[in-house]
Amino acid sequence: MAADLLKKPSSTSSQHQNKKVECADSLFDYLFAAMIDTLRTGGDQGPRKEELLAETVRAIGFDVGYRLAESIAQGRVLAAESLEVNVMKFICKEFWIEIFKKQIDKLQTNNQGVFVLRDAKFRWLAPFTANDESTRRAAATVLNFPCGLIKGALENLGINSTVQAEVAPAVPSCSFTIKIRRSGSGSSSSASLSAR
Repeated sequence: MAADLLKKPSSTSSQHQNKKVECADSLFDYLFAAMIDTLRTGGDQGPRKEELLAETVRAIGFDVGYRLAESIAQGRVLAAESLEVNVMKFICKEFWIEIFKKQIDKLQTNNQGVFVLRDAKFRWLAPFTANDESTRRAAATVLNFPCGLIKGALENLGINSTVQAEVAPAVPSCSFTIKIRRSGSGSSSSASLSAR
């Protein structure tokens, strides 16, 4: 019996190792909600509680985005002459489709290192139906995770950036503003409420 455990994997088991494994969207939704709840109720209860929650959620998102981009981009070559634009197209198409099962709705740029990604029906904001201040604040907390996802993916693809999210007046619409950081500038990501 011990010898069976040590033998080489068969060709069928090695084929299974190369297949992509997905989990149900509902599983992720519950896991994400539990993570936010655990982070919110545990640890520091001081005046910086919400700020620390946002930083932690962004850091987790960064790690996931970094690793996910590595997996999705494996074997792809992005043209170096317009790397930033090609990377943003990758984020809006392949990366977004992998996570949200759809492309980003709109990509805008000022051609000076600022990109705005708009999602008219951001899936993770769908549960937020009211349009009051507390709902918008809770939605902004949720957006810290995709800010981290985007920043981590960009970092993996060689682009240093800041990422900010805004909850649009009509939830579940939101936008992500990405500013490319050049020549050693610091970087960050954050989610905030729209001032509209």
